[in-house]
Amino acid sequence: MSPLTLNTPPKPEKLLFLKKFIRHGKRVASFAPSSRSLAKAMCLGVTPYKPQVIIELGAGTGAVTSEVARYMHPESHLLAIEIDPTFARHLQHAVPQARVVVADVSTLPQVLMSCGLSRFDLLLNGLPTPSLPKSVNRVVLETFAKLSPGGTFSQLTIMPWVYKPTYVRLFEKVRFHLVIKNAPPGGVYHCQQLRPDWEHHVPGTD
Repeated sequence: MSPLTLNTPPKPEKLLFLKKFIRHGKRVASFAPSSRSLAKAMCLGVTPYKPQVIIELGAGTGAVTSEVARYMHPESHLLAIEIDPTFARHLQHAVPQARVVVADVSTLPQVLMSCGLSRFDLLLNGLPTPSLPKSVNRVVLETFAKLSPGGTFSQLTIMPWVYKPTYVRLFEKVRFHLVIKNAPPGGVYHCQQLRPDWEHHVPGTD
């Protein structure tokens, strides 16, 4: 984890994404930032009517973060976690309302503790969950179970319906919001209430 300082103007975000996608492949979920329509779909649980604690994983250059900041209550707390320092610098410049932390989500409990957060309402996951190690996904789900038992887990996808069985095995309630206006078409799984046996169905690579 490290604080951010913006020393140089950010590069155009589409060029940033394309370069990172070519260089890092699966670590970057897409070759371009999420469209405005897909970002708005991620904000289904964000409300302007009451303060919330909102965690975003894999925030990238801030496509979703910007929409969250637009919709959330003025007293809401938005923590955006991004492993890539270049993306994070762009994000902090683009969305100053967010607290941006450069970190790996495998250290999520420590990140939240260092930020003084003992609970949260929403977890917005922009990471390519099926491509991540199971150990990382387990940390994320364990943290959600402990710190947001009544909250919502929103998972972005650019492969509509393909992974729905994965989330149905994990959660009692799963709603899928299809977004055609994205390149490629995508959507969001809005999930609640982890199943008692969720630990037996953690997705990811071994």
